[in-house]
Amino acid sequence: MLTKKITIKNKLGLHARASMKLINVAGRFNCNITIKHDNKIVDAKDIMNVMGLAASKGTEIELITDGSDEKEAMNAVAELIENRFDEEE
Repeated sequence: MLTKKITIKNKLGLHARASMKLINVAGRFNCNITIKHDNKIVDAKDIMNVMGLAASKGTEIELITDGSDEKEAMNAVAELIENRFDEEE
């Protein structure tokens, strides 16, 4: 199991489009991918759960991957978040 704290950097946070990009990336991997925020843990492959976090810009989340491809999944999801979901500032 791997964990990493990441700060949401894009202007609108985990809105619908960003959440969809996240679950699309997460869905490419077999491992379990979860996001923890304010003691709430959700499945990163479920859009309603991800959007339900209401994580705005500046929010720190904890990304957790667990399984055979956990390292690759962590790198891909973390990169997406670090790159502001490929959105403009």
